[in-house]
Amino acid sequence: MPPVYFNAVMQGGFQSVDPEGTVRFLLAFQSGDFSFTPNTAEITVNTEGVYRIDYSLLIRPAAGLLNLAYAVAINGLENPLSFFGSYSRELADTERIELTGMFIAPIAAGSTVVLRNKSSSADYLAGTGIDNQAVNHASILLQRIA
Repeated sequence: MPPVYFNAVMQGGFQSVDPEGTVRFLLAFQSGDFSFTPNTAEITVNTEGVYRIDYSLLIRPAAGLLNLAYAVAINGLENPLSFFGSYSRELADTERIELTGMFIAPIAAGSTVVLRNKSSSADYLAGTGIDNQAVNHASILLQRIA
């Protein structure tokens, strides 16, 4: 069985993600059977398998504070291996922190995947202000490995 992948990003600009809110993605590139509507959060995996899922977020502090916790939900349930987070205080609003996570999980055909904010505060994903370049402020990669 050849590996397949789905890669989605949100470029430049900003995105506010409320507690229990999901991260939206705009552009996608794939080699397998996935369903996705641009500028939405939900990715449908149409081929069963074991997947490696990687995600990355570029986050700007709000009022000098970062209180971050994210997880991937498969069919509405957060996978316990997918929780990653960070906490920082007294940061300048011009700073950006990158949060990454990765894990492996079985996914059944027809399952939905979303990246969810599990912290108690809204987060501000910022893809501008980096040496005058627009960069990806959110990305997710699903790779079928078995």
